[in-house]
Amino acid sequence: MIVLLSSLNTTADVISDVALCIVGGGPAGITLACELDGCDFKVLLLEAGTPGGPATPDFYRGAANAPHPPTDEFRRSGFGGTTAIWGGRCVPFDPIDFEAREYIAHSGWPIAYSEVAQYYPRALEYCDAGAFDFTAGGSIQGAAATISDFPEQSVLCTDLIERYSLPTDFGKKYRAKLKNSANVIALLGARCVSLRRRPGEEKISGIDIVLASGERRTLTPGLIVLAAGGIESTRLLLASDPNGNGIGNGSDLLGRFYACHIQGTFARLVPNGAAVVFDFERTHDDVYCRRKLQISAAAQRRHALRNSAFRLHFPEYSDASHGSAAMSSIYLAKSLLISEYQNILQQDRFAVASPRSEHLRNVARGIPQLLRFSADWLFRRQLARRKLPYTLIANRDGSFPLEFNCEQTPLESSRISLLNDLDADGMRRVNIHWRRASEDVAAVQRAFRLLRDTLSSVSKCRIEFDDARSTERLELAGPTGGHHIGTTRMASSARAGVVDINCAVFDCPNLYVASSAVFPTGSHANPTLTIVAMALRLARHLKEQLA
Repeated sequence: MIVLLSSLNTTADVISDVALCIVGGGPAGITLACELDGCDFKVLLLEAGTPGGPATPDFYRGAANAPHPPTDEFRRSGFGGTTAIWGGRCVPFDPIDFEAREYIAHSGWPIAYSEVAQYYPRALEYCDAGAFDFTAGGSIQGAAATISDFPEQSVLCTDLIERYSLPTDFGKKYRAKLKNSANVIALLGARCVSLRRRPGEEKISGIDIVLASGERRTLTPGLIVLAAGGIESTRLLLASDPNGNGIGNGSDLLGRFYACHIQGTFARLVPNGAAVVFDFERTHDDVYCRRKLQISAAAQRRHALRNSAFRLHFPEYSDASHGSAAMSSIYLAKSLLISEYQNILQQDRFAVASPRSEHLRNVARGIPQLLRFSADWLFRRQLARRKLPYTLIANRDGSFPLEFNCEQTPLESSRISLLNDLDADGMRRVNIHWRRASEDVAAVQRAFRLLRDTLSSVSKCRIEFDDARSTERLELAGPTGGHHIGTTRMASSARAGVVDINCAVFDCPNLYVASSAVFPTGSHANPTLTIVAMALRLARHLKEQLA
């Protein structure tokens, strides 16, 4: 059942005898609810958003240090959460991501890669992203080599792909299933603002929710799962302790080790006659995919690198020298895009925007190209069920900027805390203090040099970048705005983290966290697929607990 809480005359029957309460209706919360559908116990899913309500409510507003994006960007309130706007990129973590690497402080998961990998096939089903095969050779009929003259060797992996969801809005796809559920009740317009714990007790005794009208209710479920995202779940834990320390903060680690992904567009690949695969392709199971380059695990260990992915990128929208009518049109119309997508239009902070007149000249000279692009965009992006993920237009000089995503070293000083400023519901607003290790920049430099040297030694291709200015440029690479990782990190003991291997808060045995906040490290991969896989793993544990 799905109900708007404010529309109920009485909530007594709805909120009584609840075995499990899930706080948050994003991909983690909805996956949990769907997995628990049909069980013989009652499940409540609380979602603060309401139909027709603000997608980015005022309570998301807080403080963040530059270059971290504002706290209300890349987040959405509502049934389905941020899957309403995500791009759909699905990438699994790698086995090396779970290793304790001596050259990366605080690395290593307390569980093995296989503990998560076994849930990736079903997570891909939830995300509509096809089979658990992330190789071009195994996924694409007659797959050509990513770089035509590049031989197989031990340093650089070139046969890897990223798969893309529809992108699937979890709120739309799974609405009917949960609406018809006999034991799962999704309450919309129910924001959890506090967890209650009696003095001297370990367990959470109740949770306070506030309705859109301002009315407050208290629920007393047996188990609680915080699935409100990497920021809000942590905020709720920090705000719920009357002593100000936060629940689950016995070792002063709650909110710490906050990480995103370091990203940017840096260097360029010049093929010099080699054929390269640049465009989106379709897999055997009709899923859009893109090629990526990735340094092998052995080479990462040998050169003390962070896990990173490199993609051939389109030229800078703002630089009219690309000569594309379509790209100039998009750049000129950027004010019509949501803020998150506007940021994508200038990933190179050193790029200088061309005068408006030069973009208008591109448009005037390229009307036929623009018409073809518009028709393609309409049918493949707007009207198609499985949408083309984004625009890929090659540079007219034949070169390709290189986009990279890199994991960052977990730092205790990179953290989420609370301000004294209160929102309308009386919750303290969030304060994000994002920090990056200086060694991360050096590791990215080494990765690009290794990429350059490896390609030039065995291929026609060359990688070009200004090595003398690389530190300056890479230090400006900012965090990926929507990837909130690590603030309730999983560990084998309370001395090293906030949740145990089953995602239960160490000092609260009936409280769990389902979020990328539990990830000890972040890989280079977008977190959504692993969030869903971890939710599937948690669902299995919860069924055993409540059997």
